[in-house]
Amino acid sequence: MLNTTKKFKWDGVDIVLKSGRRTGFTVIDSLIGLTIICSFSLFYIQTIHQMNQNIESQEQVMVDEREKYESEILNQ
Repeated sequence: MLNTTKKFKWDGVDIVLKSGRRTGFTVIDSLIGLTIICSFSLFYIQTIHQMNQNIESQEQVMVDEREKYESEILNQ
């Protein structure tokens, strides 16, 4: 843990920046962020995959129904 301060002057106001963050907190915060990003990425990929499967199955049903309809028209 390193405690350092830096002083800056901006528009006539003295600004003091303190750098005393714990590295463990930064690591945990980063891991939580990566976990959240990965979780939502996996959810998005799974949703897209399921939607594509539904579209493919519906397209197959449409093709089968069209073939059935066309065969009925030819038989009349």
